[in-house]
Amino acid sequence: MLRPLRIIFRIAEKDLRIEFRNRQAFLTVLFFAFLILVIFKFAFDPGEETVGGAISGILWVALLFPGVIQLNRSFQQEMEEGTLFGLLLAPVDRSWIFLGKFAANSVFLLAVDGLILLAFLALYNITARIELLWLAPLVALAGIAFCAVGTLFAAMVSTIRTRDVLLPILLFPILVPVILAAVNATREILEPVEAGFFANWVQLLAACCVIFTAGAFVAFEYVVGE
Repeated sequence: MLRPLRIIFRIAEKDLRIEFRNRQAFLTVLFFAFLILVIFKFAFDPGEETVGGAISGILWVALLFPGVIQLNRSFQQEMEEGTLFGLLLAPVDRSWIFLGKFAANSVFLLAVDGLILLAFLALYNITARIELLWLAPLVALAGIAFCAVGTLFAAMVSTIRTRDVLLPILLFPILVPVILAAVNATREILEPVEAGFFANWVQLLAACCVIFTAGAFVAFEYVVGE
């Protein structure tokens, strides 16, 4: 049991050390997300009623879309340096490789999303309430589901020249249930209603997280095998 955990930890540690040592991807993703928030801030008049209805969607655009940059980079470096082939030739279960890459992508994305969430609350003048704490588990669940499917598809398109374009085309249609649940649950946090379905959206998000992670875990071996 300790050997798989050690291998997973080493793969994740390697990726995180590379990313945070040069900080290029971290700053790029963070700047892209902040730019999205600022553009939407200026696009809407603060007094318009449409702002309240769109604000949860704005948040999730800023949280999820910049993450595609990191997912593409996670296997691009492996392909350029030949590291991925070395990992595949190693006498280890390929599912452990997936878990290591998935863990690194999740830690990276959640670290960025935490900063984006704080910037969103400050930039859009969200009134501090105890209910806002629910945003943290929502971001965590959606981020895990996003990274699970994204890690699988990033490995799938890593050898294709148009991977930068192809990855989001493959990724976001699969994530429709996750985005739907996250946006609606966030709307009910930011705009409380009497008869809401917050618990149902959270359950859907948690179910998607488990199903997508398990599916990506099983499918990864066949994807890299091809």
